[in-house]
Order: sequence, then structure tokens, then C-alpha cells
Amino acid sequence: MNRVLICAGLLVMGAASATAADSSFPGDPGRPFDGLPFPPGPLPPRPPERPLPKSPPIDLALQAARAIVAACNRYHVAVSVIDSSGTPKLYYIPDGTDGSHAYTGFRKAYTALSFKMPTSQVGQLTKTDPAMAVRVKADTNFLTFAGGLLIKSGTEIIGALGVSGAEPSAKDEECGLAGLEKINGALARKR
Repeated sequence: MNRVLICAGLLVMGAASATAADSSFPGDPGRPFDGLPFPPGPLPPRPPERPLPKSPPIDLALQAARAIVAACNRYHVAVSVIDSSGTPKLYYIPDGTDGSHAYTGFRKAYTALSFKMPTSQVGQLTKTDPAMAVRVKADTNFLTFAGGLLIKSGTEIIGALGVSGAEPSAKDEECGLAGLEKINGALARKR
């Protein structure tokens, strides 16, 4: 049985003493009250919920992840799927796979989304464009190993996925493309 962590909704936080700048994760508002229990007295009002970003439906994200793992059957890979704002939608970590691959997959997906291109292309650009290399080095969530791909509905970017665990990373990208192939038809019908 596979361990699956599905992030299918928003994490609604109470009033936070931390800001997004305090967190190293895109879209994460940080830890309210420095991670301690609510202080005594009346609770602060809840912040308004943000509009939900575009994203692949969770059932399609899961289908893609399963297809990716099947395509990479000789490797222990994990898959991370993020929405169009860069926040997690799904971490898929099959039994026998090191969970740290989900973090690497997240970084690949986030990089693809941020640059609006596969991470393999971003990596190539860093070799010829010094400004691109500086930008990648400046954000600890950017990773240019192959395996980060955009998820589109028609021409609209609705998220990204990252695959980690196969060697070389070009195999991660190949398996990721198999996952996208599995859901592309359904994504086109959902438009």
C-alpha cells in the first residue's frame, strides 16, 4: 500500500505573528504565534480565505503520480504536484521510497512553474545566462535537475509536477512526461 499525503485544501491559519517572508515554502504564511499554543483570551479573527488557485483536480494528480511511478518502475521515485500558485496539491511517496524525494520533487515542480518551462531547460539556461544562474542560486526552492514539468489545461498553466529518485534525472523527466500523457486528455475535457 502506498503512503499518500494529499494536500487537497487550504491550510487556514489564525492571525499570524509570522509573515510569508518568514517561511521558506512558497505560499506558506508561516507559523502563527511562533508555533506556540494560542495565547489566553479571545482568539483573534481568522484571516479571510484566499481565492483557490487553478490546479489539476486531485483525482488527476493522483492518476499522473501513479502513472509516473509505473513508468519509473525500476526506481524508487516520489512525485510532487503543486497548484498554479506554487503550493502543494499532492505528495506521492510509494513504499520503499525515501520521503526526501518529495521535497526534491517539490523544488523541481516549483522551479518549472516559476520559470514557466521544464527544469531541464532552466538548467541549460543557467549554463549560458549568468543572471539566470544567480536567480536560481538565490532561492533555495529552485532546483534545475530534470524532472520538473508544467501541467497545462490547453495553453493555461494550472500547476506543475516534480519527479525525483531516478538516475539520471533525465529519467525523472521521461517518467513525468508519461504521467502528463496519462491525464492530458482529461485535462483538455475539464476546460
